[in-house]
Amino acid sequence: MQIYVAGSHRLSEWDKKEIYQYLEKYAAVNHIHLLAFKSIENEVLRFFLENEALAPRLSVYTLPSLECLPEPFCGAITYLQELGASHQHFYYYDTQIAKTKLELFQEAIIEKMDLVCCFYNGDKPADMIPVDVAKQLGVQSAIYDLPKQKKHLIYRSNGDKIRLVN
Repeated sequence: MQIYVAGSHRLSEWDKKEIYQYLEKYAAVNHIHLLAFKSIENEVLRFFLENEALAPRLSVYTLPSLECLPEPFCGAITYLQELGASHQHFYYYDTQIAKTKLELFQEAIIEKMDLVCCFYNGDKPADMIPVDVAKQLGVQSAIYDLPKQKKHLIYRSNGDKIRLVN
């Protein structure tokens, strides 16, 4: 299954743990796609760096080319490519991006997906754009409800954490 992961911009330690656990469960049997645009890519890249054998199950998309990314990202993505991950960029070099332009890039990725999983902690409604794009394209999407600062929420069942949208 091809899964596009996206999520909230500011992640708590509990949010990061939830994302890591999701990847532990699903990355070994699915192909994970990621637009490195918000802070969720830190957690996804960290997971694949710590689980190098799964690198071929990762596709990373960036707006600018790899050479234009700051060193922590450039080095991490280059290393993961050496291990079998794929990388594609969209030739977009502006420092700011309009919502409509971002949606176009996400459409290009999401149209090839079986599932969009959006990790959301209630931060900003704009973090849900991938779910809206998936709905427009007829792609199944799910909202993974993150705990933010509420530790007790990490003990919920997956059925209580994940809401299917389409």
